[in-house]
Amino acid sequence: MPVDRNSHSRNHPCSCNSGHKFKHCCGAMSPETARPSQSELERLAVEADDEGMKLGEEPKQRAFLNVMRMVKRLGLDGVVLAGKNAPPIVQRIHAANNRMFRPIDMQEGGVHLGFFMFRDLFARFSVPLIFGSPYVDFVKLLDLSDDQKRWLGSDEIAFARFEDQALDLMDFGYGWMEFGHSRAVSEDAKDLIYRSHTYLEAAAATATSAYDFRGTVQSALIGAELAIKSGLSCHGVDQVQLRKIYSHDIGKAARALGDLEADFDADRVIRALSKFPNFAQSRYAGPQPSRIETGYILMNAQYIASEVTRSFTDRNCRKKQGDTRERNYPL
Repeated sequence: MPVDRNSHSRNHPCSCNSGHKFKHCCGAMSPETARPSQSELERLAVEADDEGMKLGEEPKQRAFLNVMRMVKRLGLDGVVLAGKNAPPIVQRIHAANNRMFRPIDMQEGGVHLGFFMFRDLFARFSVPLIFGSPYVDFVKLLDLSDDQKRWLGSDEIAFARFEDQALDLMDFGYGWMEFGHSRAVSEDAKDLIYRSHTYLEAAAATATSAYDFRGTVQSALIGAELAIKSGLSCHGVDQVQLRKIYSHDIGKAARALGDLEADFDADRVIRALSKFPNFAQSRYAGPQPSRIETGYILMNAQYIASEVTRSFTDRNCRKKQGDTRERNYPL
């Protein structure tokens, strides 16, 4: 209902029955916008979102910036924008804006989406955005249920494999962003490792959400190939040479990188590559990998990409932790 702004002390409870003081509720609004209708708020939300899209903002950015734009358009000044002290009008603004987005649209993500297979169950592993040197519980980053996590913990071999993959994903999840921080590398190398990240993230997303998991394989193979070529690019191999000499022969590229880079475990990488289908043939002919084979292909691709990033950044969780057991996977 309309509120007579002149009939209230600013410190008295607002007569709209919100429970807030008048100065923090209807008293914070201009007379023209004291009680906007629901349809008016929804119209303002769309206008605010249009403005954000024109500015190139991502959905998760607009999810909060839209609120600020709506508050400004309503002439609200100095109001609390979030939390329990936000006045009802701001809460209504949030509600109107939130209806435009799904929870996943507003979710703050991490730095890389990875994959882990337990038995034949495909699970996501989210590499979080971390500041400082906190303790990280890898199991909490895995989207298996609590009962499945207990089951995983009771399987010594599977859990060792999970630890290897978790360390790989942490190294790669940050390493793809840090090419060149501690060791000079070419811009081509940075671009290739970024592309490796996008393909491997796409592979993880496909495996864990698509109706047909087999689309995972090509993205995983490309991600591994781009990572190895990124390492070669760090040693001055240009794009023409990468295409002409190595094409899609990932094994040949891995052996060449092993000759150039002492810390690169070429033997283990080549063993992992031996489980991959032929890149070109797998697109057009031959039997498709089974569910379990697909899971191993993707985990091997993640390992290969992490092995490259460890060689060209200072990311190496296993070495820094010191007390972590020796690598078990890939065998």
